[in-house]
Amino acid sequence: MRSLYKGIIGFGLVSIPIQVFKAMETERVTTHWIHEACHTRIQYQKYCPACERALEGGEVVTGAPLPDGRFVVLPPPEKRPAGDHTITILNFPELQDIDPVFYETAYWLKPGPGGQKAYALLAQVMRDMGRVALAEMRLRSRPSLAVVRAFNDHTLMMHRMYYPESLRQEGSGFGPVDLAATDKELEMAKTLVQHMAEPFDPSRYPNEHRLEKLRQIEALMPTAEAPRTAQPGQEVLDLMEKLRASVQAQAQHGTGTD
Repeated sequence: MRSLYKGIIGFGLVSIPIQVFKAMETERVTTHWIHEACHTRIQYQKYCPACERALEGGEVVTGAPLPDGRFVVLPPPEKRPAGDHTITILNFPELQDIDPVFYETAYWLKPGPGGQKAYALLAQVMRDMGRVALAEMRLRSRPSLAVVRAFNDHTLMMHRMYYPESLRQEGSGFGPVDLAATDKELEMAKTLVQHMAEPFDPSRYPNEHRLEKLRQIEALMPTAEAPRTAQPGQEVLDLMEKLRASVQAQAQHGTGTD
């Protein structure tokens, strides 16, 4: 895995150097739009319909739309020092106090040189007390709330979070408020839930759609054509091997599940 950046966890007066790694891979199988005639990946241009021409990168700025159709041109984002990657712990709530709706992206945290003991201490304290750390973080100049928690006995994980105002509150009223279940209905529903209750085992739920897409790609490999503007090279061969290995790994994984 490639580290996204190096940073520091601010834990009171303790500073824990860490490296941040993205924890999850996309479940989608990468595909691109290509020209059917020559199998070349198509390109998109930044085009201004008013000026009727393609634009260079330096001509494009960020604008916020107004209700009357005008745009307010925003200044470039403030450039922060490259090493400004502090994760500041604000407090220590219980995990169940934070609704999962606020979780956005997960990251692994690896201790840096000199930070192993403080890292292990923080992980053990939160694990023993059943607490997580609510923090402020910044990734690619974007500030965010985050939760740092003990994933297992020795590793910390961080979850970037949505801010509370991101939640569309209108949806919280979708459920009916004037329908009450009878005692018999409740008892039967509880019996059904108890009958179906079991611990969550992620290995039992592989992404079957992704697996089928990988199988389809492998089956079509012999018919694949290189773009007419380039010759197939080692990169293409490496990709095929990775795809083939992915299919085999997924197939073995799927066979082992009930």
